Amino acid sequence: MQAGQHAVASVYAPIMYPPLPLLAFKLPGGEGEGRQSGPAQLAAVGALRDCNPDRINLKRIMLTGVPVRVHRRRATVRFMFHNPDDVRWFRPVELFTKYGRRGRITEPLGTHGTMKCLFDSPLQQRDTVCMALYKRAFPRWPRDMGFAER
Repeated sequence: MQAGQHAVASVYAPIMYPPLPLLAFKLPGGEGEGRQSGPAQLAAVGALRDCNPDRINLKRIMLTGVPVRVHRRRATVRFMFHNPDDVRWFRPVELFTKYGRRGRITEPLGTHGTMKCLFDSPLQQRDTVCMALYKRAFPRWPRDMGFAER
């Protein structure tokens, strides 16, 4: 977490209902170290958003590639995949660039994961082609429950 940025966290806890103020504390001692006695430091202040057991947490992974050849709206992109089977598998997923262009994969090219792409407007050579992939993530259980014994 960064100072001044908003963050959302999911926890396994007894049922609570909003509006409920929340305080998050950082315990003394780091990961892998033995817990040392001492005061806990306040790490974050917030409020309970809702109590929804059906909420789905998603983790976003960004794949990036480099346009090697650009001709108006068409581009040859490398370094996003390693083989043509991956290109065919991810063909339905939409592409976007750092400069705001949207596009699609048209076909794999060669045996090393290079692909041809078509975008909605002319692409610049210095642009970066991105693909966002989403995966369901579950909250991690703590390794030791020593903090609950206090």
